[in-house]
Amino acid sequence: MQLGEIAKIQFGLYTQPEDAGNTAYLQAKHFDEWNRVTSPLDTFINIDNKSKGHLLKDGDILLVGKGFRTFAWTYGEAIGPAVASSIFFVIRPDRKRVLPEFLTLIFNAPQTQSYFHTLGAGSSIPSIRKSELEAFPVALPPVEVQQKAIEIKKLHDHDVELSSRVMAEKKRLFQAITQNLIYQHNG
Repeated sequence: MQLGEIAKIQFGLYTQPEDAGNTAYLQAKHFDEWNRVTSPLDTFINIDNKSKGHLLKDGDILLVGKGFRTFAWTYGEAIGPAVASSIFFVIRPDRKRVLPEFLTLIFNAPQTQSYFHTLGAGSSIPSIRKSELEAFPVALPPVEVQQKAIEIKKLHDHDVELSSRVMAEKKRLFQAITQNLIYQHNG
């Protein structure tokens, strides 16, 4: 089946963000190399009737459609009210057929990333057309299998977070020891 059969796809909002407002304006710069939102968010808009339809809903997927770094991320309400900038496609999956986090895993898979890069090849700034994204083939396993894949991803994310903390602590310890040795013998 094609993505357009199991999800609604729209473009993010093109507007000028501000330093303050009632809604976060998500841009590619707000995501780290692990596709996690970095905080604090520093660009905002004030929602009005024109932009109200762009408010993200729990489970919406943001997919970068322009540029050299393509990635997907699943929005959760814990972030607070947010809209996506125009660099993103906003994908609203039919949750009866596909779990948003599973679709995000598919989008971030190396094979899919390679496919997306071939779509944008040949232009100075690679971009994916909406029609190409709608035609993207998706093979869906049963929801139970989708859920297992999501749980494995969560375990992986937790492991990465723990590893990052361990590395930061090792760096702090190394610096403390070397500082102590340097200044102990220079005193």
